[in-house]
Amino acid sequence: MAETGAYLILRSHAPDSRFRSFREAIAGHGTVKGAARLHEVEALEPGSVPAHTLVLGFADRDAARRAYAELPLDMLAAPAAPLVLLTSAVPPEGLDDPAIPTRANVEPAADDDPVLMLIEGSASDQDKMDIYRGIILPMMFERHAYYTAFELGGDVKILSGSWDEAIFAISRWPSRDAARDFWLSERYQSEGILLRLDIGRFEVVLVPACDG
Repeated sequence: MAETGAYLILRSHAPDSRFRSFREAIAGHGTVKGAARLHEVEALEPGSVPAHTLVLGFADRDAARRAYAELPLDMLAAPAAPLVLLTSAVPPEGLDDPAIPTRANVEPAADDDPVLMLIEGSASDQDKMDIYRGIILPMMFERHAYYTAFELGGDVKILSGSWDEAIFAISRWPSRDAARDFWLSERYQSEGILLRLDIGRFEVVLVPACDG
């Protein structure tokens, strides 16, 4: 399948004023798909660590790498270097598995405070994770949510900082209420989460979406 898009995901714990200045300085470097200052990040998974967050979209991985080379990351160097990840976007035609919700196979819904859910982590039991996905994917279809990035096998490139996970995904939800309804639903809390509690670790946060 031809490559059709890429994302840079940036997270930083720099002072708020520096992050705001950084955002102004990089205007025009990619399409802002999601953005949040630290206090705007909503942590869903216990143990998730909020940080200033940017999700930038590009035509392909090469364009993302070129943009990364021009980012003034020294503005965010303290208290530690920012984390910057490069990953491929889900192509417009979707993925090979039609059970995975993408923009190509999810019925559109009107946006009302749309959000991105950023999911990252590692799991040691593939069978349990397959059962877990069998629960959550239909729930996403019901709420008109879909993946814009879906990486389960090591195609995430670390450009800055430290990151040691195997799973990275971004899902887009038409509203914050829809994302919360999914997360707090009885089925997800009583069945979904229990399947993965003892087989790995995850961080899950919500950030405001800026572009469809």
